[in-house]
Amino acid sequence: MDMKCLVRQQFDSDALGLDFYRATRIDPDILGRELAALPLPYMADAKAHAQDIDGAKLLMRLGFRKMCVQPTFSQDLTGAAGAACGEPMGAASMPEAELDAHAANFPFSRFGLDPDVAQAARVAHQRRWIANSMASGEILKFIEPGAFVSFKLKDKAAVIDLISVLPQARGRGSLLLGRLRSWAASKGLTRVEVTTESENVTACLFYQKNGFRLDRASVAFHLHAGAGR
Repeated sequence: MDMKCLVRQQFDSDALGLDFYRATRIDPDILGRELAALPLPYMADAKAHAQDIDGAKLLMRLGFRKMCVQPTFSQDLTGAAGAACGEPMGAASMPEAELDAHAANFPFSRFGLDPDVAQAARVAHQRRWIANSMASGEILKFIEPGAFVSFKLKDKAAVIDLISVLPQARGRGSLLLGRLRSWAASKGLTRVEVTTESENVTACLFYQKNGFRLDRASVAFHLHAGAGR
């Protein structure tokens, strides 16, 4: 089926064990028809700007449910001095036990906040995401014992993909952000960005403590059709 609003997401489909689609365009008539034509069961997600009230209402009329607000924090590096902090790693490996521990360390992800996603499925999805991030040579990362930050380079910015600090490594999150900032400034990047969930108050306060400021916000929506509802 040739779809204009929905795009099947292979990673999420494999990780969650059912067809998963992303709404990349919010057109009420076309999106509604495409959703109705999909074979059951499936899951879909969509995002809207936090201030797009009409778009949010449209998605909810189509059966989507609001999962969370996702604020994006940024730190301006203009004029910041770089410092020697070592080079980030490309492809890296992580012990299986540590991978399992990090995968369980994201209870406030949008999948963790979705009552229709079982905890085992949420952890399996997060585990695969971390493993893919570690294995990718294009996603850079700084790693400390019990903690890591992975990031991509985009438009003169270092955009954090994942950051996780296990309880026994508390304090290393600020160390990792400091290394990332210093390295990014030394490479002439202009900012660092990270997106989290507003429900994760600890993370929001952590980023602000480390010099990040709220830049923008979006709302994540999920739709479950068929099994599991």
